[in-house]
Amino acid sequence: MLRSIVKHPKYGSGKVQQSRNKGFQLLVQFQDGILRWVRIDEIEQIPKHPSKTVSVPKLPTDENFISRRMIEAFRMGIVPYNCIKDFTFGRDKEIQELRHWLHTQNNNILFLIGGYGTGKTHLLHYLYGHALQEGFAVAFAEIDPNETPFNKPKRIYGHLAENFRYRSLEDGQVKRFIDFLKEVVAKGAFKDHIYFRHIIGKFSDELLCNWIEARETIDRLPFYSSLPKLYDFATAANIYTYLLSALGWAAKEVLGLKGLVLIFDEAENISTYVYRYEYQKSFNFLRALIKTANNDKSLLKRPIESGLIYCRRSSSLQFLYRVPSGLKLIFAHTEHEDLTILMLKVLFPSFPIDSLDLIHLPDVALKEVFEHICLLYDSAYNFLEEDLTINAIYRKLADDAGRTRLFVKASVEALDLARAHPKKKIDDLL
Repeated sequence: MLRSIVKHPKYGSGKVQQSRNKGFQLLVQFQDGILRWVRIDEIEQIPKHPSKTVSVPKLPTDENFISRRMIEAFRMGIVPYNCIKDFTFGRDKEIQELRHWLHTQNNNILFLIGGYGTGKTHLLHYLYGHALQEGFAVAFAEIDPNETPFNKPKRIYGHLAENFRYRSLEDGQVKRFIDFLKEVVAKGAFKDHIYFRHIIGKFSDELLCNWIEARETIDRLPFYSSLPKLYDFATAANIYTYLLSALGWAAKEVLGLKGLVLIFDEAENISTYVYRYEYQKSFNFLRALIKTANNDKSLLKRPIESGLIYCRRSSSLQFLYRVPSGLKLIFAHTEHEDLTILMLKVLFPSFPIDSLDLIHLPDVALKEVFEHICLLYDSAYNFLEEDLTINAIYRKLADDAGRTRLFVKASVEALDLARAHPKKKIDDLL
């Protein structure tokens, strides 16, 4: 199925890039630009029709194509990544706070808190793009109890590596993880790094690149006996904070960037577990990340002195590569009084752990969102000639307005119904 086009009920359509576990899991690049591992039973393949039966349609204009692309994304309640900035309404206050946090030197931890559908993921993607523009390296991970549980640090690191981006100061281009390592080692860094030093001068070796990005499921590659192991143990927090802090340090101290922003979506899943030890290890990794981002110098010592759980097979590997770590962490979370957040505030009274509350959009902003959707829909389908139709649809939707994501989906579905049944009244359709 490699390079096949598939469709996921939550993430929409995308292209298959890799497979693992005998083809049971597929790495798909979805239309929002993010790579995700999904199970093969969660997706359906979009069939390719033989060329002899396909008539070549008239290509849409650029404006028409962009509008249709956005409408298709809205059907799933998401916004295409490259359109985030132009489709953010009613969040001026929150955006100002995010920008302020981004440039605050001694405040490196932020929880973005809001109920389901309030637009947390949307704001995270906005921050992702804005941080890139502002000179930060950025990495994104969605915490999933099945695919990327927080008690599996290697999977979190691998997901962050997949979605790692930075804007090179050499040519202004947005580049990926391996390009970052190439630039850093070209400037003479990482010669003393336990892991990254093994890839110096060997970037053409695809197996080594996959290994350092944690794409390989094994601890160490065959025939590479000199490589240190990337363990998949729940206790291996010291290995992956050591790696991440090295990336943040290099971004700031070697490449002249402003640091590395790590973005975690669905952070409430940190508290999702079957066995108690899973939560214990998740919370340990979270504590390690926070102490690393706050440049806790005790993490420069042997891990036994850190007060944290660590991998006994890498018992000499410290949590923190160097100071400063250059890391800033943001977690999107659904609950303000979640046990995890309360415990963090007790354990880190001297560390500033801020929270930004996100409420549902006010009516004025929702109306602005709806009007913008209508303009795009008209551009895509040459529909909605009468304002009366638009107003009637909005009045009907506004009566049941709730979560922002559902409102966006409902708006497109309502417009679809109105277009498909032009002779019926809106009240009869909705």
